Amino acid sequence: MKSKSLLLTCGLTVLFMLWLLSLISSPSYASQAAIPEQAPKASFWFAPSAKEARNGLGYYREDVMPGETKDYKFYVKNLENTELSLKIYATDPIPLQNGGKDFKSYNAGVTHAGAWLHPQGPKDITLGPNEMREYTYIASIPDDLEPGQHIAVVAVSEYIEFQGPAVETNMVNTTVAPDIENQSGLWIVMDYELEKARHGLAIHSFKHDYIASGESRFTVSLENTGTILEQPTGYLEIRDTSKNIIYRNDYEAGSIYYGTTASMVSIARGKLLMPGEYEAYFEANYAGQKAWRMFKFTVTPEAKNEAQALMEYAGKIEVDGGIPDWLRSVLIAGVILISILVLLLLWLLVKRKKGDLEERISRYMNKGYSFERTRRKVQLDRTTFTLYVVKLGYIAEGEEPKWNQTLNTSQAMELSHNLKGDDDNVMKGA
Repeated sequence: MKSKSLLLTCGLTVLFMLWLLSLISSPSYASQAAIPEQAPKASFWFAPSAKEARNGLGYYREDVMPGETKDYKFYVKNLENTELSLKIYATDPIPLQNGGKDFKSYNAGVTHAGAWLHPQGPKDITLGPNEMREYTYIASIPDDLEPGQHIAVVAVSEYIEFQGPAVETNMVNTTVAPDIENQSGLWIVMDYELEKARHGLAIHSFKHDYIASGESRFTVSLENTGTILEQPTGYLEIRDTSKNIIYRNDYEAGSIYYGTTASMVSIARGKLLMPGEYEAYFEANYAGQKAWRMFKFTVTPEAKNEAQALMEYAGKIEVDGGIPDWLRSVLIAGVILISILVLLLLWLLVKRKKGDLEERISRYMNKGYSFERTRRKVQLDRTTFTLYVVKLGYIAEGEEPKWNQTLNTSQAMELSHNLKGDDDNVMKGA
């Protein structure tokens, strides 16, 4: 019975260690609800005048030559039954966060192909109810035009003063009443010897900070140093000092225009970084080439505690306390070592139990117990018990014990004498 209790205890210990290991390795995360966005109602229509552009790509694209001049015409229509004030202007494209189509505001400077368009600067226009007008922009292509893809934008914007209740933000106890700039931009893509275009991406900087919910935000600046639009793919990995991957984000970037820099942002949802040293590996693959860079950063105990408090408040994660990386590694190693020791103890107990059974069977049989009574004492089934008594020499191999009979005294003494003789022979041989 003691052996069975020990086996049960060891088994439960192994299960407990495995459960503890799973707790150490895997933190618990809370679910996150998505917040739908509301798009402003369109009050104007903006499109290329050229039918083939309007019904095809929806923007202008053509091959150009150095030194030539091109005209691009656009329709702007008021969709309201009231007078509408707008701004129309030439500008440059810029990438959205993580790449994508966007353009500069009317009050931002132009430095690339947007500077080739005339007139320059924002123009205030007022359209009557349902009125439509046509506007022309002239592109003066430089004489020293580089091979590549040169993109300018003509945009229309409407400033709308916010009407309605304040909007709650993701910052604690903060509300705002935002004004809206409703805007639309149309691309003018001017290609020149695309096969000779220069491809290039440069990774400049890395930043780790926290969003309002306390979750880690990683920002990498990625510049297009070539002369053609790129849409790279790649990933960001955050690793601890043991090279364990703490967080990974694979991305497929949208458009990154030449001469522009995109902020490649990853947010570790529900992930709390413990105090310690980390490294960030960022990789970008494009046009058969690869750019990569490694950055190092530190999470302080103060930053971790502040982030944890914000995450708990926002319901992003539930934690009782942080475990540093070094302590986590020690605990995991300890759990593994203890599990190995417990398994070794189990093996020794099984081996010992086998020897104990043979000794107990011999003792009961030599005391004059019947085969059946001895079997019940050692708690074995008849088949297993028969194997043991054959091994001990009480019956010949192939025979069946006479369950209700006992060994007579002379047979017991003879067996004891034989066993003692075997021991003496062993001692002499030694």
